[in-house]
Amino acid sequence: MSLKLLGLGLFCGSVIVGGYAASVPSASAQCVMADISIQSNISGSRRPANQSNNVTQESHGGCSGNTAVSTNVQSNVGGREPVTQRRESRQRIDGNSDGKGGSTVKIPVSVQVDVYNAADNFRR
Repeated sequence: MSLKLLGLGLFCGSVIVGGYAASVPSASAQCVMADISIQSNISGSRRPANQSNNVTQESHGGCSGNTAVSTNVQSNVGGREPVTQRRESRQRIDGNSDGKGGSTVKIPVSVQVDVYNAADNFRR
């Protein structure tokens, strides 16, 4: 009995998800720009880390078949002094001079983690 209910539940769930996906308009792009940055600090400083990630992504004109990807990892473990992590990133894609091609999808991802570790204040 419970297997029949499980099967019915899975069937209903797939119909609902399938119907939802069909109702969402599709996106199309000819070029993609992605910038992924991770900044992490685990220290004994009682002051929060000063973390900044400034990203500029520019595209001009219709674009076809290009990809620009930048990745970054900044990490600090230990210490008692305040930490500063700064990043500047610029990406640019110039499209076709005739304007043919599609749009460019821009994906900036920034993860910033700051953890106070009291144990760092007792280490020598």
